[in-house]
Amino acid sequence: MSVITRSRTEQHAFNERRWAEIMAEPLDGSISKIETDREGNAIMSPSAGKDHGDRQAEIVYQLKLLLPKGGVLTECGVSTQEGNKTPDISWISIHHPQFRKSDVKVLNPAPEICVEVLSPSNSAEDIELKRRLYFEEGAQEIWICGLEGQIKFFSPAGEVESSRLCAKFPKRILTSHERLDLEQQKEAARKAGRTSQRSERSPQKAPGREPPRSER
Repeated sequence: MSVITRSRTEQHAFNERRWAEIMAEPLDGSISKIETDREGNAIMSPSAGKDHGDRQAEIVYQLKLLLPKGGVLTECGVSTQEGNKTPDISWISIHHPQFRKSDVKVLNPAPEICVEVLSPSNSAEDIELKRRLYFEEGAQEIWICGLEGQIKFFSPAGEVESSRLCAKFPKRILTSHERLDLEQQKEAARKAGRTSQRSERSPQKAPGREPPRSER
């Protein structure tokens, strides 16, 4: 099979045309993410499950809270030299050329922040490829949310301690049930602390002899 060689501009135009064709087709309701390879072949992924969606929703909430001057997008395709790839969450600034455009199906250039929430089916090679492709298309940071919610931040130079664009973003994303468990643990610790303080403040009976009994 011959390999078609395209320039960067031609590849982006091809990606956009192919994406429009895929979006016009009836889709299986069990599919949650669609990507393409360089030749436009569709790569479909089933729903990743409850915890994945829970962490994804929490990341969206935190980005909206901490970076209000921009747009938070879920599963919006990014045109790359290896086809259209779809971050779980993206953040684009008000300066991104597509920020004010409506009905955008594929982003080009890449969002300033691309976030991937891992699921057990993800391979290290797949995530590494996406990181490289997003940076090639202009992403400033890539965030990877691990299976236990730990966030790793990457700049084009490699992994960094925290995000430069959103320094206050938490280092771990909890699911709803993990947050509830943590609050219950904190409340139990507070109650135990209050009980201990009351015991310490309770008056103690002074040592000494029994008072003499009255005799009749």
